[in-house]
Amino acid sequence: MRHVVIGTAGHVDHGKTALVYALTEVHTDRLPEEQRRGITIELGFAPWQISDDVRVSVIDAPGHRKLVHHMIAGASGIDLVLLVVAADEGVMPQTREHIAACKLLGVERAVIAITKLDRVDRDLAELAAEEALELLETEGIAATAVLCSAKTGEGVDELRREVLSVIEQTEDSDDRAQRVRLSVDRVFTVKGAGTVVTGTLVSGSLSLGTPLRILGPERELKASTRGLHVHGEAQEAAAAPTRLAINLGGVSLQDVARGDVITDDAYGTPTRVLDVWLQALEPMRRGSETSIHIGTARSTARLQPVAKVEQLTEGGLARLRLTAPLVTLGGDRFVLRGARVDGPTGAVVGGGVVLDAQPPKRVRAAKRDGLLDALHRKDAAQALSRLAAEQSPRPLLASALPSRFAIDHEQLKEAGVALVGSGELFAVAQVGWLTKAGLEALSARALELVGTHHKNAPLDVGLKLQTLREQLTAIAGEQASAETIERLTKKPKPKLILSTDSVRLPSFKGAEQNKAAAKALADATAMVSKAALSGVSENALVAELGVDLQQVRSVFAAMVRRQDAVRAGDLWFDAKAVTELQGRVEAHLDREEKLTIAQFKEMTGLGRKQSIPLLEHFDRLKVTRRDGSVRFKGR
Repeated sequence: MRHVVIGTAGHVDHGKTALVYALTEVHTDRLPEEQRRGITIELGFAPWQISDDVRVSVIDAPGHRKLVHHMIAGASGIDLVLLVVAADEGVMPQTREHIAACKLLGVERAVIAITKLDRVDRDLAELAAEEALELLETEGIAATAVLCSAKTGEGVDELRREVLSVIEQTEDSDDRAQRVRLSVDRVFTVKGAGTVVTGTLVSGSLSLGTPLRILGPERELKASTRGLHVHGEAQEAAAAPTRLAINLGGVSLQDVARGDVITDDAYGTPTRVLDVWLQALEPMRRGSETSIHIGTARSTARLQPVAKVEQLTEGGLARLRLTAPLVTLGGDRFVLRGARVDGPTGAVVGGGVVLDAQPPKRVRAAKRDGLLDALHRKDAAQALSRLAAEQSPRPLLASALPSRFAIDHEQLKEAGVALVGSGELFAVAQVGWLTKAGLEALSARALELVGTHHKNAPLDVGLKLQTLREQLTAIAGEQASAETIERLTKKPKPKLILSTDSVRLPSFKGAEQNKAAAKALADATAMVSKAALSGVSENALVAELGVDLQQVRSVFAAMVRRQDAVRAGDLWFDAKAVTELQGRVEAHLDREEKLTIAQFKEMTGLGRKQSIPLLEHFDRLKVTRRDGSVRFKGR
């Protein structure tokens, strides 16, 4: 069974609701006020089994100029517009406004119903049809027209056949197999069931138990699919496109509102900034404010053209800043309405397509013209290349692509694979891409950091690997840091030599390259050797050598590597003297059962300042084992 969504459009009192009843035998005016006043105020819905294998969801839209926002909400996601034009009035202001909105929302096919044929002669009705066909041709919407009367039934069967013919000539959208997407237009409770939302399921499919996200301007909730109804009939599963009621588990009536989005998309999120392709139906000045309509939600948007122009007169790239966040995905279509209602397309002043639903705050729209143009042209390779350049030196992560751009993320990922193959981009840890310039800049920075460390600490074996990782991660993220280090240390011709937990430049020779460092090392070694078991502090060596603390620590580290010094507590001792003392301690414990601090001090002639750290040093080596203030033989 094929499912199709059709929306009505047309001026107030041109007979849309009566025609829907003639086609479906369903009264879509459900509100008492609608029935009393005889006009549609809210969206109405009707099922229409147009043939054995085609089922239609009809959305009946209000025609009054004050209710165009409801019409736009209803038209979002429709496959075909049923334009209703009264034969006795012809094309009217809301006719033009509704069709302008449909065009901006991507509707490409229409069937025109010239209604109230019973009120006029056929020549006048045919004149109205010609006028309507000319309007749709101007908008680039393919259309046919049928003369009919909902009152007498004349032409209704012909209209049914024409609608079915157009449906059969129209292919299903590929997008419908993707993420679940429903913009909420009604929220209510059913006794014994709980919270129910309705809307048009424009993409994806779901079944009972499917976990869903409810996304609003300032909130996100999780819910389960407790029940599904298509035009009042309970279903085990539902697939787009169709009208759908979802009984949500785990949420209350106050948790959901009109304009919210129901989805299984893990990446969708509210946004206040959109980069778009904008079609201006009348000149729109930089900084001007309009009402933006996406799905069943709306907000106020301020215009910022990408080009250095004061106004957009036709089409162009632009950034829209919203006063209230909207849940928007890349590729969404939108409509802009201004304050005036007497323009050639009513209050509709423009609309277009969302190119980037989450543009970076640090990048001005004007600097993204090449990227946005590639997104608009659906050039996946060019778009991905420019996205990677925009992120540089940080990698462009594949996880950042879904739902954000006008090009599907799978197409972008395929383009990334091709660009890696051509050498234009580098794959980073199988999670994203980095530009050649970004990798080169990061590599140069890594070599600079290691070189600077050699200069500042010539006695160190090199820069600690973890330190280098942290410094590069701060610049470009963890993945790019790991990728850069791996490439720089890769054999056979590494640019960095990896030695245990440090990295150094291949040309680095330590103290041999620096006479001052060599002298400091020799002086420090002599000082520690002379002090023997009395120990030397860092501050004492700073005063003796006349160098800073960092250099002193490098000197001590070099002495440890050369096995000339041992650190115990805050003091550094001559390694030979400590080894000789260890032998005496072991001999004492061989002769006697224990060693007290007093005995150790008597054995060495040292004070408490040296004795305690040396004993703790032997504890760590398991030469001794401490029990309170007494030591026993270790191991």
